[in-house]
Amino acid sequence: MGFISSLYNPPKPRGFNMKTRYYDKQKEDREHRRAVVLQQVKLENGEELPKGVFVSDLHRKFEQNKISNKRSKDGSFKTLLMLGFLIFLGVYFIMHM
Repeated sequence: MGFISSLYNPPKPRGFNMKTRYYDKQKEDREHRRAVVLQQVKLENGEELPKGVFVSDLHRKFEQNKISNKRSKDGSFKTLLMLGFLIFLGVYFIMHM
């Protein structure tokens, strides 16, 4: 009986619900610079910062540099691998002619 009723009353499709997201790079940079300035002011006044808070942009720049270096190394490795494969194919065809 359940099979017959499912033919006449098919299930309704699930609704689509997605929260909109907006990334504002300028606002994020502005907030980061403000936080760094506030940290520097606290240090100058002799206040202690909570553990895990970095004082300068050094950490952020290091992370960005690490990511870009990884991308360039991956590209270099792929290029060398492709070049080696092409040289191997060239030598193989020349030897078997």
